Amino acid sequence: MRVRSPLAIGAVVASALALSVPAAAQERIVVTSSGGIWLESAKQNFAACFKERTGQEPEIQATASNEIMAKLRASPGKPPIHVAVLSEIDAIRAGREGLLDKLDFAKVPNLNDVPEVFRKQWDGFATIQNFGAMIVMVNGDVVKDPPKDWKALIDQVAAGKYGKRVSFPSLTMPWGPMFTWFLTTLYDGSEDMVFQKYKAMLPNMAKYWVSPVEALNMFAAKEIDVLVYWDGRAYAFAGENPWAKAYIPEPGAFQSAAMLAKPKGAPDLAWQYVDCVLSPKAQLGHSQMVKYPIVNSKVVYPDELKRILTPLEKVRQPDFAKIIDRLPAWLDRWNREIR
Repeated sequence: MRVRSPLAIGAVVASALALSVPAAAQERIVVTSSGGIWLESAKQNFAACFKERTGQEPEIQATASNEIMAKLRASPGKPPIHVAVLSEIDAIRAGREGLLDKLDFAKVPNLNDVPEVFRKQWDGFATIQNFGAMIVMVNGDVVKDPPKDWKALIDQVAAGKYGKRVSFPSLTMPWGPMFTWFLTTLYDGSEDMVFQKYKAMLPNMAKYWVSPVEALNMFAAKEIDVLVYWDGRAYAFAGENPWAKAYIPEPGAFQSAAMLAKPKGAPDLAWQYVDCVLSPKAQLGHSQMVKYPIVNSKVVYPDELKRILTPLEKVRQPDFAKIIDRLPAWLDRWNREIR
């Protein structure tokens, strides 16, 4: 009679146990989110949907887009992150670098209810999950009659009308290049004019902000009276602080979006999470929490929410390929002339 060694017996037992456990239970997917209210929404809306479908709890990491890119580049094909939320430019780069899987409509049926405009520039490697716009916040107790259009605001800041109590986004923050692109559309495509305006505003700029948390904290502490900021957070803040006002200058604003993608090599279970993010119930819940428009066309906003969301017709989607091509020159010029 042949006697197996304890090690061999252990291996057989382990193998049998692995076969007896459903594949989904062996995989714990790692997903990303921004922090704060975004993280809370990911837990309450996306992760809750995923657990209801699969019985599994995803691991949610509050991670910035540039950090995600570094991790994906360090482990191509073996990603430590299975569903990534990226900036628009990083999503394009990740697709071009072969770091993402193409979106799979068969495994993500809710994609059928996402209009093509929210995926087209990303060649099918990523989709927008929610979008917003950069607008203007003012201390209404101090700024009684804010200018109705962007160019007037910029000229007034340069002239010192608001003192050194203004903050615009820096070109070096993730969505700064998109703001710069948007400004070129206001000045007949002239990059020179945009940088002249950045430089003219500099003496009256409390700072060109990089951290959105710091920017809103400055405004909340009334250290500044004029802030260019994202609409969802701006309207939410104004709703809780009667002295604060938020508005969209003419001729509108540029689209600022969170991109959803599955890194190449991530388990198929990740598609379930992507489908949850794009599901009508989770999309509406997310919009109600973060106060941004979402992309599933089946969602019907309640009137009170619809009133504070930037209409799509007021939002311009940037030309991201052009921004990527021009970004090195813009950053060089920013560092020489503005920083």
